[in-house]
Amino acid sequence: MARVTGERAPAFTSAELERLVDGVLPQYGLLYGPPDQQVSAHQKGIWRAIAKEVRTLGVYGRRSTHCRKRWEDLRCWARLKRRRTGSG
Repeated sequence: MARVTGERAPAFTSAELERLVDGVLPQYGLLYGPPDQQVSAHQKGIWRAIAKEVRTLGVYGRRSTHCRKRWEDLRCWARLKRRRTGSG
């Protein structure tokens, strides 16, 4: 059975991005620390909580996977920017 795709989700607003960053930074060590099987389930809970906070803005029903993907995209963009400017 073919997978039906819907419309693209709207881009994250600046308020959503701010809420995302505010949710990730205090938990950064748990999300990106050394890998551990026991922590993995906890990480999913952290991403769910972050997504819930982003959803409270009422812009779009972001899921934890949306938030995690957007965060990874921001990290990648920052790394590329650092390489191009030669800082860090």
